[in-house]
Amino acid sequence: MLKNWNWMRVLRLTLGTAAVAQGMFYHNTPAVFIGGILLAQAVFNMGCCGIGACTVPALTKKQDLNKPAEYEELV
Repeated sequence: MLKNWNWMRVLRLTLGTAAVAQGMFYHNTPAVFIGGILLAQAVFNMGCCGIGACTVPALTKKQDLNKPAEYEELV
């Protein structure tokens, strides 16, 4: 849970914390609910779908980015 923190995950954590605090201060249940969802996404590193469908796969060290692309000719 404490690995792979990126700017989007930190943004979710910040907005979720702010929404929960604001909702509790003003007794606004929907704000607390939405903030809780954002906090859960940040803590468990889930995307908008919850299954990682919105994430970009990380590059591995074994991939050679300088290798020219291979194309197939379709007839």
